[in-house]
Amino acid sequence: MQEFLQYLISGLALGALYALVALGFVVIYRASQVFNFAHGELLTFGAVLMVWLNSPPQVGELGLGSVSVDGLGLPWGVALFLSMLVTGAVAAAIERFALRPLVGRPIFVAIIITLFIGFILRTFVMLIWGNDAMPILTPWDSMGSFELAGAMLDYNSLAAIAAAAVLFVSFGLMIRFTRLGILMRAISSDQETSLALGIPVGRILGLTWFIAGAFAAVSGIFLGVRDYSVDLNLGFVALRAFPAVIVGGLDSALGAVIAALILGVLEVLTAGYVNAELGAFGKNFHMVLPYVVMIFFLVFKPYGLFGTKKVERL
Repeated sequence: MQEFLQYLISGLALGALYALVALGFVVIYRASQVFNFAHGELLTFGAVLMVWLNSPPQVGELGLGSVSVDGLGLPWGVALFLSMLVTGAVAAAIERFALRPLVGRPIFVAIIITLFIGFILRTFVMLIWGNDAMPILTPWDSMGSFELAGAMLDYNSLAAIAAAAVLFVSFGLMIRFTRLGILMRAISSDQETSLALGIPVGRILGLTWFIAGAFAAVSGIFLGVRDYSVDLNLGFVALRAFPAVIVGGLDSALGAVIAALILGVLEVLTAGYVNAELGAFGKNFHMVLPYVVMIFFLVFKPYGLFGTKKVERL
């Protein structure tokens, strides 16, 4: 029971971070019908930026060749806020300058552009901060772990769950009760009608991408906290979170969150209980499981748990 509780908390923490990543995908897709395949690199950028802002100057120089960047030593909370702000601004800039001019073009053009932008962003991060793993600090590093019902739980997992919960609730309240949320729902339903009604679609799209970028920064930061370090491969987690988007439903934020939590718990439980029972076949099977579930849904329930079914009449 103690071991199961530890796995459950760890799985919920991983699922919460997957949910933040998946929510970024869904928010952008609902608003602009675009899959942002640069989302993983935004995640990495936000995490690396956090390390730079928070690391004390005396840690040393980070960078490649003649380029060097000293840490700024800002307080952890300030560094977190600035990382969200800057990463959100980068995401909004991607929408404004790279994707908005492509309105009316085939959808695969926008997808290719996001892949190219992701490559550029990854290269930028490598040139400025290097490609070595960097330790990420937290205010609760010295607190270690604590015991609950006989299970040893770490503060990193609880902090990830708490941060994700705060953002989910805030986002839900914004969508439901604020003017911005109403406008976001309007343009996700019909952009042409929204334009005809005088809604500033371009500005709302920019804010939507800003929110998705801020979510990417938070998920990248807490994924780094989970592993105690940040490196350029952190962005690949976005691909691991993608099954949650399919399972939950492409246009359902709630579905993405629920599916991500379920898949996170399943992944950790599989790693703890199933992998060893499968022998050689079970090596890293827990990393494949979300994609197996995704394929199952694509075959038998392609609209996901909460996705909207589209019916076309001829």
